[in-house]
Amino acid sequence: MKLLPSITAVGVLLFAISLVPDASAASPELSWQQLQTEFIAGKGWSKTVSPFDRLPAVAEKAVRPPVWKLSRDSAGMSVDFTTDADSLAVRWTLTSPQLAKPHMPATGVSGVDLYVQQGERWQFVATARPTKFPTNEAMLAVGLGKGEKRYRMYLPLYNGVESLGLGIPQEAAFAWDKPDARPPIVFYGTSITQGGCASRPGMAYPAILGRRLDRPVINLGFSGNGRLEPEMAELLAELDPALYVIDPLPNNFPQQAAQRLPKFLEIIRAKRPTTPILLVGGPRYADSLALAARAERVAAADRVVEKVVHDRLAKGDMQLHFVAGSDLAANGGDATVDGTHPTDLGFMLMADDLEPASKNALQPR
Repeated sequence: MKLLPSITAVGVLLFAISLVPDASAASPELSWQQLQTEFIAGKGWSKTVSPFDRLPAVAEKAVRPPVWKLSRDSAGMSVDFTTDADSLAVRWTLTSPQLAKPHMPATGVSGVDLYVQQGERWQFVATARPTKFPTNEAMLAVGLGKGEKRYRMYLPLYNGVESLGLGIPQEAAFAWDKPDARPPIVFYGTSITQGGCASRPGMAYPAILGRRLDRPVINLGFSGNGRLEPEMAELLAELDPALYVIDPLPNNFPQQAAQRLPKFLEIIRAKRPTTPILLVGGPRYADSLALAARAERVAAADRVVEKVVHDRLAKGDMQLHFVAGSDLAANGGDATVDGTHPTDLGFMLMADDLEPASKNALQPR
């Protein structure tokens, strides 16, 4: 016999749906605040082709085409603003029609994330879900309450942005906040560093660490292309960060890491002799307990990195640090979507491991 849901169950369902902000459109009575270039945080260079690019314009001829294409994604970029608005809407225009990936949702690939500052921590508020190309408009939150608050919005991880605006009630006060001028933490690595496969931009591990450590961050993760190329080392050396976090092993076999990593570090050290560098070991993949070859590749790559660190320490490079990769195989391996790329849980585990190592590397010596 086919059972129908009770009136009570239907009522609860309708009530739950009514609590979700309408992601398709915002109120036409809002005042729209258009984001200007100088307020975009998470950029290493100002002279870019697009305001939301991660590499400078001159890099187009220096790096391989796949790296350049990925650099047009806005991964790691964010914007802070202050308002007393009771409601917030967002309108953003994307550069690619690929809103999602087979293993990563549209909210992470092409969506935007909203956090509010509460004391010394950042609290998640809402995610705007992209549904079309190129422009999406969504009501992020209603009922934010009275009083001035500071917010942070994270931009898409695997899509580019042409423009972004925030909608607020006509009577509300609003101001874009200038980016944090302190030296940032610069992350270089692979798809995992870029944010694959977080459910939303704020859950990529560089973003999590930025909130936890109260530091500006620059995300230079390139999906499948964190290959320790000298051209990228030259670009990294142009920056003047508080810390480099180098996390490239998933894109380098052990023999490749042995060839590429020493030169990569030498190039950075030529311009940044005393900047702390934290080298990250290979992650213990979720399927490594079942696949011995996967486990051995990670162990072999770690041995390479440990030798490089040992050799450089022997030469007097006391600002070089090493942390083992996160154990994504723990508790049955349920922290990835495909054995390799972390879920939000996996990124939290990574942040848990990298937070104390980053704090230690940042300590004056």
